[in-house]
Amino acid sequence: MEDHIEQYHPILQSFIKVAPFIQTLINDDITIGIYDSEKLIINYPAKNFSLNVNPGDPLVEGDIVTTAIRENKNQAMAVPPELFGVHLIARAVPLHDEKGNVIGGVGVGQNIADAQKLNETSDNLSNVIDEVTGTVEDMAQAISTLSNDIHLVSEKANTVSDSAEAIEKMSNMVKEIADQSNLLGLNASIESARAGEHGKGFSVVAEEIRKMANNSKDQVTEIQSITNEIKESITNLNQHIGNVNEQSDSQAASIEELTATMQEVNSNVQVLADLAQKNVDVKE
Repeated sequence: MEDHIEQYHPILQSFIKVAPFIQTLINDDITIGIYDSEKLIINYPAKNFSLNVNPGDPLVEGDIVTTAIRENKNQAMAVPPELFGVHLIARAVPLHDEKGNVIGGVGVGQNIADAQKLNETSDNLSNVIDEVTGTVEDMAQAISTLSNDIHLVSEKANTVSDSAEAIEKMSNMVKEIADQSNLLGLNASIESARAGEHGKGFSVVAEEIRKMANNSKDQVTEIQSITNEIKESITNLNQHIGNVNEQSDSQAASIEELTATMQEVNSNVQVLADLAQKNVDVKE
């Protein structure tokens, strides 16, 4: 090639000499082809794919370099993987002499398989994150609903507790009445005894009053026992409700933090997707 390089315009000679260094400097896997106005002068193949071209091959109509030379305009296009086995982005520019005449062109094929894979992976990851975020949001809604229900149960428990206290107060009043009735019955029995034969009938009534008072007192004791059990149960229920509230608050805070983390991850994934897409998109 060195023996024939002098026959080409200095611009073409410069590209022929510098092309291998361009391949070395660029991290991407690229192939470089340099053409005059009629044929391929030289092709520097990529590491992982080949265009199956040879020096001296004529320009082919429809080829990107041919189009760049014929139309005197920069070109860019995506090359399907079926053609060369990999995802490629091809770009071509026409080359001009000092008078502006087209003397050839340079074509570059860039392997974007990794960028394509990154783009697809980031899309999949973004979809997964969206699904997880949706699930987390559903969990947050469920916990919020649970918290509201627990709050309602707590209010009802407090209402029952207030009712139990009211019953306890009423039972205490009934107990006091029973004690007073018992005392009145006792006094009536004493007075009936003093009245002798004339107080026997009244003595029976007094005894019945005492029995009713004692029965009422026994019933009050039973009611107080029941209300004490209710109050103890409500106290335990409130303790459990308090524990559940603490756990739900902790879970809500954790879910909120997880949601923020997922949003940040999703943002980073979107940045990766945008970067990958820039490598995949074809721009002239």
